[in-house]
Formats: sequence, C-alpha cells, structure tokens
Amino acid sequence: MTGSRGPLPKPAALKLLEGNPGKRALDLSDGVNPRVEVPSMPKHLGVEARKEWKRITPLLEELGLVSGLDRAALGLYCQAVGRMTELETAFNGKVDLLEASGKKYADAVYEASHAVTPSGYAQQSVMVQLIKSHREQVNRYLMHFGLSPAARARVQPSNYLQQELPGVEAKPTAQGFAAFALVR
Repeated sequence: MTGSRGPLPKPAALKLLEGNPGKRALDLSDGVNPRVEVPSMPKHLGVEARKEWKRITPLLEELGLVSGLDRAALGLYCQAVGRMTELETAFNGKVDLLEASGKKYADAVYEASHAVTPSGYAQQSVMVQLIKSHREQVNRYLMHFGLSPAARARVQPSNYLQQELPGVEAKPTAQGFAAFALVR
C-alpha cells in the first residue's frame, strides 16, 4: 500500500497568509484553488452548531479560507463545536447544582466528572469522556482550516496585504483571492 507521507499540503490562501519567510517564489497554482465562498449551511446542524456556523463563516471568508467544497468539513466542525458546547453547558450545570447543595467547587467538579462503578471504584463519567472526544475533534478541524493556535502562530497579518509576492499581480482580498493572476 502506497500513500502520501508527511503533513497535508497547505491551501494557497494559507500560504499567502503565512507570508514568504524563505523569499523564494511561491507557486500558488499548486492544487485546486476554488472560488472563495461560504457554502450553504447543512440542515441537520443543531442550534449551537448553527450559531458556530454563523460566527465562523464570515471570518473564514474574509481570510479566503473557505469555498463551496468545504460544506461537509465545515459542517463536521460546527457540529463538533455545537455538541461540545452543549456537553460543557450540561457539565457546568451539574457542577452548579452540586455547589448549590453545599459542596466546595473542587469537590463538585470531581463528583460531576466521576461515577462510581457497582464495585465501588470511581470512574471518569461518560459526559467527561464525550467532552474530551469533542474537544479533540474540534481541535483537529481547526487545524484543517488553519485556525488552530499552532497554525495561527505562523500567520503574520501584515503578510496578507503584501504586494511584493513574486508572481502575484493583485493584492489578496476575500472576494478576489480566486482571481489572482499568476505571472509565468
């Protein structure tokens, strides 16, 4: 079985945002560069997922990091955020109830995050396991869109407005990203 090794290639928009630290020519013609646009929102998204869709899509469009092809990936990300938000809210509510009954915060968090097995052992609750799983999913999706803190650490906003990139005749804008003319 043969496959590609190493990290996934970066989209051209993300390469532009990160700048050109090596000062070598950037080839923005690599891969497919679809038109920047927000895809239609999937109908199956929950309430919290819809809120995240409405929050994140204008930001992704402004940065030129979303296209109509990204509907499924963006839907997965928003659904994971929505479910994580709902689980975190339920967990916090459980902690609040335990605190209201007179428990100290640390004890309330421990009790909310653990269940006692029939044999008497404390075990991490299913809710905490689901929260952890959704946090990992959200982080993975953020990296795919170049929005994780690690990916953002390499992005320098001033590079987004850079006009001196070799081969690029127009400066990038969210609407005009797909219209870059490459000089050959």
